Amino acid sequence: MSNMENNDKKHLKKIYKKFSDLVYVVSTKELESFITKGEFTSFFNYKMKQIIEESNEKNENLDAGIFFNTKGEITLIDVGVVGKFIENNYNFKMLEYYKNTSLNKIIREVVNGSKKSKSDFILISYSILYDTLNELYKTISCKQASKIIFKNRYALEDYNKDDCTMVIASLLILEDLCRYIGVDRYKMVNELKNKIYK
Repeated sequence: MSNMENNDKKHLKKIYKKFSDLVYVVSTKELESFITKGEFTSFFNYKMKQIIEESNEKNENLDAGIFFNTKGEITLIDVGVVGKFIENNYNFKMLEYYKNTSLNKIIREVVNGSKKSKSDFILISYSILYDTLNELYKTISCKQASKIIFKNRYALEDYNKDDCTMVIASLLILEDLCRYIGVDRYKMVNELKNKIYK
């Protein structure tokens, strides 16, 4: 089981000035506790090299731990870099989908809105998180016991596709985001079960 159960979710009791800050915190905490091994995509490797080169050209210190092997692939990376990538991508995609409405305003409208707005938030957020993780990782692994527990938790017992671990990682992040805005896990799972899990 993830180390992030109820008593370990103190970060959800904090008030965040920007919702994107919560996306960063949740992403880093959930992925760090769930993923045991990950292989990054060529796109993400290239993006990180580009950021490092730009930082070097500007003589700026980059406050991130990233190590590459002789093939130029990331072998070790600070989870904060991954969290920042997810935060930025989530914020950008939500702005794009909601036609340049700020993320905080979107969240206020979801919290105060109808069931449909909550349902849309769940589906859009899941799609963004899943796509973002696929931009980051070629593959991810987790403990087999954790995978079984989370397949049960998210009604994925009959889901046997290769991307199951990626789906679970996306749902771990989404569950915390939903909980923060008052949408419970059962509503989240039901919305996704009907539209995505098929």
